[in-house]
This record gives sequence, C-alpha cells and structure tokens, in this order.
Amino acid sequence: MIGQLLTGRYLILEKLGAGGFSETYLARDKYLPQHPLCVVKQLKLPLDSKISLETARHLFENEAYLLGQLGQNYSQIPTLFAYGQEQDSTYLVQEYIEGESLSAWLNPQKRFTVKAAIALLLELLPVLDYVHSHQAIHCDITSSNIIRRCTGEIVLIDFGAAHYCSETGRNLDVPLLIGTPGYIPDEQCLGMPQMNSDIYALGILVIHLLTRTDPQQFKQDLISGELDWQRYLKAGSLPSNFLAILNRMVRSRSSDRYQQVSEVLSDLQQLQQDSKASTSLWSRAQPAIFTASTVLLVGTGFLQLQDLERRYGRSVKSVVEQFEQQLFPEAEHQLTRLREVSMRSGIDQLLIAPNKRVMVSVGTDQRLRLWSLPHSKLVATLAADRSPVTTLAISSDSKFLVSGRKNGTLQLWDIDRGQLLRQFRGHQQSVIAIAFSPGLKTLTSSGKDRTIRHWDLQTGGLLKTQNFPSADVIGMTYPSPDRLITASSDRQLRVWNLHSGEIERTFSGHTDEIVSLQIVSDHTLVSFGKDRGLVWDLKREILAQALPKASADSIMVSKCDRHLMTVHKDGSIRAWVPKDGKLVMQEAGKLDNPKTIAFSPAHDYLVSWNTNQRLSFWQIPDRVIH
Repeated sequence: MIGQLLTGRYLILEKLGAGGFSETYLARDKYLPQHPLCVVKQLKLPLDSKISLETARHLFENEAYLLGQLGQNYSQIPTLFAYGQEQDSTYLVQEYIEGESLSAWLNPQKRFTVKAAIALLLELLPVLDYVHSHQAIHCDITSSNIIRRCTGEIVLIDFGAAHYCSETGRNLDVPLLIGTPGYIPDEQCLGMPQMNSDIYALGILVIHLLTRTDPQQFKQDLISGELDWQRYLKAGSLPSNFLAILNRMVRSRSSDRYQQVSEVLSDLQQLQQDSKASTSLWSRAQPAIFTASTVLLVGTGFLQLQDLERRYGRSVKSVVEQFEQQLFPEAEHQLTRLREVSMRSGIDQLLIAPNKRVMVSVGTDQRLRLWSLPHSKLVATLAADRSPVTTLAISSDSKFLVSGRKNGTLQLWDIDRGQLLRQFRGHQQSVIAIAFSPGLKTLTSSGKDRTIRHWDLQTGGLLKTQNFPSADVIGMTYPSPDRLITASSDRQLRVWNLHSGEIERTFSGHTDEIVSLQIVSDHTLVSFGKDRGLVWDLKREILAQALPKASADSIMVSKCDRHLMTVHKDGSIRAWVPKDGKLVMQEAGKLDNPKTIAFSPAHDYLVSWNTNQRLSFWQIPDRVIH
C-alpha cells in the first residue's frame, strides 16, 4: 500500500506494524491544511490465520465502533476519522499519536521506579474507568499499546481486541481468545473477559516494568494459584502497601481481584496520603526521636513519650514505634488468608499430595473427594463406603491414595483417574496407620486387631503378618527399605528388622500418648506426643533432645526438607528448625479452632477446616519457610 492514495485523501507513507487481523500504516491527510499525519488500519488476515474472515470483520467493526464512541471527546483515546471500504478493502483512519510507547521503558538502561509506577497507575486508571463506563473492556493493556504524547499525556491505543458488553447496545461478543500472552487472566483465556480483566493486565504491565521480566516467565503457584513475580524483585524494593495493591490487581481468581477501577484508585490515593503524612510527621518529630529512642532503650520511655505526645501530638507515637521496630523487629506471626471455599458437609481429614496438585478430603459423610489445586475445584468423589475412613496416605510419587477404614479394609486408589484399583482385606478390626515403603513396593498397615500387615502394592497379595498383642501400633515410618519404626499405645518406640521380623531396639521416654513419628535424617527420629516432642539419635540409640512444653498437644505434624511444623489444640502453629544440631522453635501463626489441617509439601501454604463450614487456604510467613 506504500504510496497509495486511499479514497483520494490518505497518502500511505510507511508500514507501522501488523496484528492478528490487520496491518497499520502511517499516512497523511491530503484534504487538511499542512497535511497532518494519521494512522490507517487495514483489515487483512495472514495466510496462516486461525481467525475466520467473518470474525475478523466483526472485530474490526467493533474497534471502529468503540473508537467512534470513546475517542470523540476524550484526548487519551485516539479519535476515529473515517471507516469504510475501497476495492474490497476495509479500513479505518484514526488520529496519529506522536510520542513514545511504554515499551521503551523495558530498555535495561532505563530505571522504572516505584514513584513512576504509582504515577503511571494514577494516570492510566482514569482512562480505564472511562472505557469501562461505556461498557467496554480493552482486553490488551500492554506497554506497546500505551503511548506518552510529547506533551506528557498518556494515551491508550489499539482497541482491536476490545470486548463490548452492553446489554442495551450492540452485541459484539466474540468467543475468541485475543490478547498478549502473559497479560491475559484466566477468565479472558476462557473467552469471558470482565471489567477487572483490564485491571489484571495493567497490574502485570507495572510488574513487567518493575521487574524487567517477561510475564510469561511467571509461574502460577499450585496451592495459592497466584503468580510468583515477587521473586524477581530485590527484597524490600517495594513498600508493603504498594506490594499489596499490585498483588490484589493480579489475583488469578477474578472474584479476589479489585472489582472496579475506583477501588484501586482509592487504595493508591490512601497510600499517597499515608506517605505524605508519614513524611510530615517525621519532619516534625525527628528532633525528638533520638532522645525518645535513647530513653526507651534505657527503660524509662513512657514518661518521655508522654512529653512528646504533648509537644507533637499523639500521632508521634506511631513514628517512635516504627523506629523501635527497626531496632527491635517484631516477629510476624500472621498467616495470610488467600481464599475460602464454602462446603455443605463437614470434613474429617485433609491431605495434600507431594506434587501439590491434588488435595484429598474425607467428609463427615465418609466420602473421599479429590480436589484440583490451585482453583479448589472438586474433580472427583470416590465411591462411597459405609465404614468410616480412619486414616489416609499418599505415595511419594503422588500416584496412589490409600484409605484405611473402620471395618479393617484398605482401598488403593489411582489419583489421576479417581478409580479404585484394589482392596486389601485381612485386618479384623479398624485400620490405625499406613506407610508406604521406599521404592513403593510394599504397603504396611496396622490395626486395632494388634497386627502389622505387609502387602504387595502391585498385586495386592499379603506378604507377611506380624502379631503384636501387647499394644496398638498407632504410628509407623520407614527409615530404610529394611527397617520399620513403630509407635504404640504403650508409649514405646520400636525399630523392626523386616528381614528377620524381630525388634532390634526399643526407645522409652514419652509419658503420654504418642501422636506422630517423623524421620528427619538417616539417623534422627522425632516423635511428638501429648506430653512433648522428643528427638532420638538412632545411630547412638539415645535421646538427643527433649523439646520444650510448647511442643505438647500437637494435633498435626508435618515434615519438609527444612523443618517440622506442628499445629496444636489451641490453634498455634510452630516451626521446628534445625540449628546447631538442635531443633529450635519459631511461631508461625495461629488458627481459630482448627478441626483438621493439611500442609503443602514445602510448608509455604496450609489448608484448614473448622466448624464455620469453610475450607480456608493460608500462606505461611516467609520468615518461617526461608
């Protein structure tokens, strides 16, 4: 088209680019004085296009219609000059925006600051609000579609992917995924964009500019469902309140995101006010802070602080407290609730698979349910059994689920297909504990009939039965393929030689019921009881450490590569971290009246259930998991 005079008026000068169903050219309007520049966009499908010509025409008409509606009296959206056809060619002509696109700020030589990010949001959000007020969704907010005029004004261009959602206006809904990879939220991927889909894309744009990382590199966490973009930032480079705003803008679930532009603007304006107030207060209080902090350090700060409040106002107290926190940072114990899921029936047990993709729940109706993470979607309800489920276990490769029941049977399930593979029958009473052997060749179970049974996992055949009439085996774990450690109701720990079937050694020390066993290393075992936790050196056959009383009354124990986590009857969550050969306690948060809990494999998330009929998904503070 170069050199062509379109409709005898628009002289095509050069090609600017091409999209999914159009080509864009720079042109001059020969009818107007001084022949001003303009942009000609021609409908043109590439040969390998997956879009039908009918759909492309629909979208092209959509773009022209929206520009006509939005750009006439609004300087931050291009004005539509013409729309028509010539020689079987459909085109639109729009205002040329002279300036620089935001893509230039992705240049490694340029630095995009927090201040610039906030300023950009405050400039762009009103433009989005204007678009949304006309019942339109842009659907392609990217750096290349935002231009800063030479005058400094921000302009939003390219409405080729836009979605018009007015019920009373033109029906321009097209069930087609159009947009820029990395900037598209889940609902837009499904062809159902919402107003806050643009908020998501704008948040991703700002994150792209701040991290200089292609959003396609961001991964979605399998538990929370949120993007891991923060790991591309330098620690502490963003204020926590601004970080919270960006996180809420890019939540994967539309319902968890800001619903309207006005909500984002309100939080940003509050952020600015808080910043100004803090700066002003600091300048007024700074002369007295050193004196106050000195007095606080020697223990007589109460009187000094009262004097400061009289001289500078009560708000100075917050500045002093912030100063103190910098000197003596307080441990953060708060969990972050990511989302909740309502449930009609109660839940007795929860378990998350090692691959973090599947969660298993046992309902009060005795049904086993498989959930897909991170979207909390129920994918399968396994066949019902009247006998209550007493215990669960998932294999290390996340392929198999075993449920033990009160009637003494064990059921082996294929997790991927949600199918029952086989049943193991032999226990005469309730199954108490289950363990998979290393290598997943053997399944071991204990029952109220005071037997330990070893099953061939592949064939379902019974390999061996060990009678243990003196006590119930309430927990078991494999330190190696030929060794099994059991905890029993007589408060004893026993190491079994599986080749001979004999007990090699017995450990005593608990004064109350043992709740859980965890192998920490080749020669270290931790047992948690209602009395407290004990650390055993299996090699030297001695008690290596008695954990403090805070380890008592655990209702849940979980192990990952770095530490152990316990949840207690009062809802307290504690991490037990190795340090100098000992386990050191760290508070990790607190839950309100938990009934059952499941930790993710890396202990960065947990799922809890209590009597409010809701599943709650929580993030654990970084200081505990790192």
